[in-house]
Amino acid sequence: MTKIKPITREKLIEYKKDIVVFLQEQYILETGKPIVLEEFQKKILMNIFQVKDANGFRKYNLALVGIPKKNGKSTLASGIALYMLFADVVNAEVYSVAGDKDQAKIIFQMTKRAIERNPILLDSVKIYKDEIVVPSTNSIYKVLSADAPTAHGLNPTCVVFDELWNQPSRDLYDALTQSPVRKEPLTFIVTYAGTDQTSLLFELYQTGVKERDAKMFFFWSEENLSSWVTKEYLEQQRMRLPAGVYQRLHENRWVQGENAFISKSELDKCIDSLLKPQLSGRDNTGYYLAVDLGLTRDKTVLTVCHKSDADNLVYLDYIRTFSGTKNNPVLISDVEEAIMACNKSFNIIRNIFDPWQMKSTAERLKRLIKVEEFTFTSTSIQKLSQNLYYLFHNGLIRIFPHKLLEEELLSLNAEEKSYGWRIDHKSGGFSDHSVSLGMCSMYAVQEDRGDAGFVITGAPTLEKFQEQIKAEKLLLEQPTKIETKEERAKESINHKQNFPTLKELEEWRKSQQL
Repeated sequence: MTKIKPITREKLIEYKKDIVVFLQEQYILETGKPIVLEEFQKKILMNIFQVKDANGFRKYNLALVGIPKKNGKSTLASGIALYMLFADVVNAEVYSVAGDKDQAKIIFQMTKRAIERNPILLDSVKIYKDEIVVPSTNSIYKVLSADAPTAHGLNPTCVVFDELWNQPSRDLYDALTQSPVRKEPLTFIVTYAGTDQTSLLFELYQTGVKERDAKMFFFWSEENLSSWVTKEYLEQQRMRLPAGVYQRLHENRWVQGENAFISKSELDKCIDSLLKPQLSGRDNTGYYLAVDLGLTRDKTVLTVCHKSDADNLVYLDYIRTFSGTKNNPVLISDVEEAIMACNKSFNIIRNIFDPWQMKSTAERLKRLIKVEEFTFTSTSIQKLSQNLYYLFHNGLIRIFPHKLLEEELLSLNAEEKSYGWRIDHKSGGFSDHSVSLGMCSMYAVQEDRGDAGFVITGAPTLEKFQEQIKAEKLLLEQPTKIETKEERAKESINHKQNFPTLKELEEWRKSQQL
């Protein structure tokens, strides 16, 4: 059993002076054990929380920490939020902020779970959906959306910005960092590099590099510093990510204008001029058909592909484009006719449709052919994008010359979102051919279980996806569930220790002005 350090009067004084000791004794991981900080994390924390003078004011009130992905950024931010809520001052106001509320909730949820695993801290708080309250100190920790007007009038002691590169504007930052009341509020920013060199993040980055602000702590590393980031993992990521995305995520480098999905050389090695569109398939080969539907502005694209056992490559066999306008949209009946014709000419294992677009078609054709519903979600698009990139980057796909497809692939960008990266077209561009090929090749790779690409779990059906949305909505409307004693007992913590709670120490804490 892991024994949590009791919080005594002496401990409160020590915690006030040393955030590292506080975290390594009170921040409990999912293993049920206190966190063990990496040496670089300790140095960052000790530097940020240096005191400047006899009054006890911190040396820095702004900290910008830039480190590559998977190096413990979120845990570092969560630890600071926990410390500022419990061990800094009474009447604390701590806020988690990011480009969108879901991103901001990542740090909040990590902190909440760390509290729930610690019976000392858990006994001292009330936990709500987007807020944690410490009644005895009148301190709060909240998640804020990127809606800047709601931030005016707040009086934060600490603001934790996660991935500032994704902040839509500087309004929220300005609203939260202009507090005239607090003597030394702390703004902590943890991120990796962005692409926009006119952004707030780049402005702060330049301030740090040129040492323009004496009250700003600046730490920026292009190296992976954590012991758990291995060469094997980085090599895997290098193979799966576009060059610009890899440099940003895993080398923490600014890559403005370098976020192309694939390069021309990568595309050229996958184009086989000897290949021609096929009108029928071989009897001993299984094929996959995918449709990306666009009735007016976008194009409707049908593709057929297969994976060869002989050379372990994915081949594009057939592609057909339907173009419509507002006055003359694509007819669903024409698309259905083309689908049925392909099923007669090829041994189609799966017909892959987006159920939101082609629900009635899928229902009608299910009686005649094998239909797979592909629901477009952030997760499924991310996996589609990763798989398509992997195939082209590593030369594991062959396509016949096709001007529209080639132009489209070269015009795509790898767009970074809060949930990961995905392919996206530029303003006025299209991605219909690429998405259709991506759907088709993803299933060819997945069901074959071979070495090309990587296995991707199927997207949920429309019905299952709708059920998930309803369940998530109901969950958000309910109060946050606190683990029962029985559930907490499963973790390796000794809950039967005899020590005072924070509540019992609060009157003494106030009297000592801690």
